[in-house]
Amino acid sequence: MKKTTLFLAIFFAITSALAQKTNFNIDKDASSIKWVAKKIVGGHEGTIQIKNGTLQTDKNKIIGGEFIIDMHSLVCTDAPKLTNHLKNEDFFDVSQYGTAKLLITKVDNSQVNPIITGNITIKGKTKAISFPAKVTAVTANSIEAEAMGLKINRLDFDIKYRSASFFSDLGNRAIEDEFTLDVKIKATK
Repeated sequence: MKKTTLFLAIFFAITSALAQKTNFNIDKDASSIKWVAKKIVGGHEGTIQIKNGTLQTDKNKIIGGEFIIDMHSLVCTDAPKLTNHLKNEDFFDVSQYGTAKLLITKVDNSQVNPIITGNITIKGKTKAISFPAKVTAVTANSIEAEAMGLKINRLDFDIKYRSASFFSDLGNRAIEDEFTLDVKIKATK
């Protein structure tokens, strides 16, 4: 009798813990990614869309997830003619690498704003990345989060075009090696 009671108690404890974990699908139409790239003089900005993805939560805290980015959706909003150049071999080579990916591998929820750690893949190259995120809204059927000012070093992905780190004679035509992303995610059951 004691073994049966102990087994049932463990079973209900595990079932209750698993019930707290929730999978959400990214709502690509309600989510956004804005990018900013700077030059020595000026810079450019634009958008890119999430193709699909998921977020996993446990007790309303993010514990995992994966995002697939549609590189074909890359747009330069302040200089539309630049869009095609960003998609060619000088930058993201979209014809060969049509998607990028972020896989969340760890989340430190001990801070007010969790620290997300994951692997980001761009142009077939994968690098570890960590950044703070903020859960902005949680309901029984949805979660919203954002990561603002997320820095990506393009050299990690073999994007060297007009980098002063590689070309010393660029002067004010040099493009900074880091670009930033402002990511807003909405995911629903």
